[in-house]
Amino acid sequence: MPVTNLMKDIVINILDEVLKKEQVKQLNGNGRDDIIAYVLNRVQPKYVTSERGLLYGILDAKYKVQQRVDILFLIYEAIYQIMNRRDSTNAMKEPINPEKNSYLPHIVGQVLDVGSLSVVPDVEVTLLHGGKPAEMVDPDWENPYKTIEATKGHFHFWPQYAEGSMGSLSHVPFTLIFKHDRCSAEKIDLNLEVVRHADFGKSQFIPIVLMKSNEGA
Repeated sequence: MPVTNLMKDIVINILDEVLKKEQVKQLNGNGRDDIIAYVLNRVQPKYVTSERGLLYGILDAKYKVQQRVDILFLIYEAIYQIMNRRDSTNAMKEPINPEKNSYLPHIVGQVLDVGSLSVVPDVEVTLLHGGKPAEMVDPDWENPYKTIEATKGHFHFWPQYAEGSMGSLSHVPFTLIFKHDRCSAEKIDLNLEVVRHADFGKSQFIPIVLMKSNEGA
């Protein structure tokens, strides 16, 4: 088979999920191609030359959560720019969805052991809003999420902005809960700023969360 950039298929698959989820109908073929080109120009290519390499590459990329996050951010950024750019008549195109033009920042943090500063795997991290697990922008992101060695104890969430309950708020309260069978539970209260201009790169970084092992554990 010819040399293939595996990232193209991955970007197209994620883009199709986003367009279906957001019910974007204003894009023509050129607009969709513009988004694909925008993202591919900003992610590292991954070339394969065989069917086996293609299969392994797809499986490998599927489980690289951070890679999916990066692509998802770029897709939303591209959609926002392309759907709102001025056309030849100098008229501004309509946003993706006028009723859904606000977003929340994504949350990034890390959990370590207080004594050794080593990774604590299998910590259950839950992002709560209104006492319930918050809905994510991408339903494939787990909430609650369990930390693992491979990602050095990092966790991340991108909560979905809910027009009905958050429409009049400039900051939305959330709570992070950390639980582990052998550690004392921890809790962090957050106030996430509502982003009105689709700044998809905006992050809220949580200071390192240190968990203390229970006595005798």
